[in-house]
Amino acid sequence: MSAGKRGRPAGPSARELTVLPVVPSRWPDFEHLFEARGGPKTCWCMHFRRDETGRTPRARHNRKRAMETRIKSGIPSGLLAYDPSGEPVAWCSVAPRETLVLHGGVDLPGEDPAGVWAITCFYVKSGIRGRGIMERLIEEAAALARRNGGTSLEGYPVVPDSPSYRFCGFTPVFEKHGFVEVGRAGLRRHVMRRALPPVPE
Repeated sequence: MSAGKRGRPAGPSARELTVLPVVPSRWPDFEHLFEARGGPKTCWCMHFRRDETGRTPRARHNRKRAMETRIKSGIPSGLLAYDPSGEPVAWCSVAPRETLVLHGGVDLPGEDPAGVWAITCFYVKSGIRGRGIMERLIEEAAALARRNGGTSLEGYPVVPDSPSYRFCGFTPVFEKHGFVEVGRAGLRRHVMRRALPPVPE
């Protein structure tokens, strides 16, 4: 029996994906993913970011332009996941927290805020959801932060039945990957942290 006949369309598993940072040369892949059918082309992942003037753009075209400027200037912004054919199929926004605009991030005693990285959202194409891709992206985000000197990774997930902020991920998934709750951000988002051990020299 094919995967389609069991009710799940054929597609790659999480481990079959190639996950890479979105660098200037990958802007066309990011643009392609976001502009594809069902993509998050309304926000362009600028909900927790500001443009070069210090403002959060409201119009869709301004959000796209602002994100393009960030990516092409080399500001860490996130990860793209590619299927075996090279098609971009998923996104995780992960960046140094100080480059984001967050309402509810937590500063723990004695830590250097510059070492905190943050996961703010996920997008996985509808045909391949439910395959553990969010979990793979969390681990890749932790690895990216570690490679770049991050000392901790912060997330803002919600409970699985939350009516909003579902793009931030879900608390049981973060707990499974070593995150602990350290606070709340508004009514629904849970601030969760995972310590990142230094990369061996």
